[in-house]
Amino acid sequence: MKYIIAIGIFQALLAVVLLLRTRYRKNADDLLISLVVCIGLHLSIKFFIFTFVEDQQVLTMMNTFIGFCYIPLLYLYTLKTIRPEFVSASKWYLFIPFIIGAIGYFSTVCVLTVTSPKAYLVLYWYNTISLYTLLPLDIIFSCGIIYLAINKLPRSSQEKKLIVQLASLFLCIGILGVLFTVFSSITFSLNYFSRSIIYALLIVITIRIITYKYGAIGDAVSTGIENKMVLSDPNFIEVSGINSEMQPTTVNDFLSNTVTAENAVLEEKETLLAQKRKEILSQSEMFKIVLKLENAMEKEQYYMQSELTLDKLAKLTGLSKYHISETLNHFINKPFYTFVNQYRIAYVKEKLKSLSEQNYSINILELAYEAGFNSKSSFNRYFKEITTFTPREYLNSISKTVLIS
Repeated sequence: MKYIIAIGIFQALLAVVLLLRTRYRKNADDLLISLVVCIGLHLSIKFFIFTFVEDQQVLTMMNTFIGFCYIPLLYLYTLKTIRPEFVSASKWYLFIPFIIGAIGYFSTVCVLTVTSPKAYLVLYWYNTISLYTLLPLDIIFSCGIIYLAINKLPRSSQEKKLIVQLASLFLCIGILGVLFTVFSSITFSLNYFSRSIIYALLIVITIRIITYKYGAIGDAVSTGIENKMVLSDPNFIEVSGINSEMQPTTVNDFLSNTVTAENAVLEEKETLLAQKRKEILSQSEMFKIVLKLENAMEKEQYYMQSELTLDKLAKLTGLSKYHISETLNHFINKPFYTFVNQYRIAYVKEKLKSLSEQNYSINILELAYEAGFNSKSSFNRYFKEITTFTPREYLNSISKTVLIS
């Protein structure tokens, strides 16, 4: 079994290095990296126990607490994939079992170290409580994650396939854990065999994460080629200007929607070109550029200029437009117009809250134009993407909050 654990440790270490070095990282990928790190720590602790500990009671019953992290991290990754703006720290309470398990684990280790007469009794209760808490949680929440992914993510999404497969593997671990718990009291060899299977499944989970990530890179490249072909089609802008999301009712609406469509095309093209260009800036250089851009947006409020483009922002900030594009796409993983429109949405949200608290009449569309949007449809689309609410729903929610307070 030690050989399986050693392979798992090496695999987890390799996965972390590969995931950290890839340039095609999303914000949610940090949760995948955390999951792989937890698997590596779990297996490292087990390798130490099976190498240096000879006490059969400890070898048989000493569960680690890190298993309590797996399902919360996968659940947070699922939520982050469904809603990119989701803040993982808001669900900190999911790790309460992990914290309690860590306290119990290290307390048990201390008792075993001082060779207390009741050490094995403490070990028994720690093992029993942790095992009968972990297994039901794994089974129940794995099913919940599978249900969430199937119903909330697109059918052809690679992230959906990954989440369902990882949750299914954790579900298998939970079910096998229950079966082996029932029958492992027969012999130690069965316990040894069951742990070997579970550690092998953890290795499979690590390998699946690696194959997903590098498969996603291949998909990104092929998608980029398709986008390039679409962008070269002279009819593309014409069709995009009258899609189902932007149905103009007036000449002005049609013109503003056409500008929005052109912006979307430019954003796609900018992202594609940034992905194809080789990085020429260091992480520290890109960090400085981000700070300068954020300072310009917050203090100078350049986002309020409805005709703001990448070229114009470059002139206003004194930065190279290529450096800005590279930094936005590779450092913070946001295309130019997404970056700008987030500030516009934040401005509108702040104004809505302020006016609502003062009981002033509110014209949402007027605020949208004031923030820098030049079409109602693009404002509604970005507002929904960033906040998950429509502007009217958001206003109603903060109005209720004001009334309650």
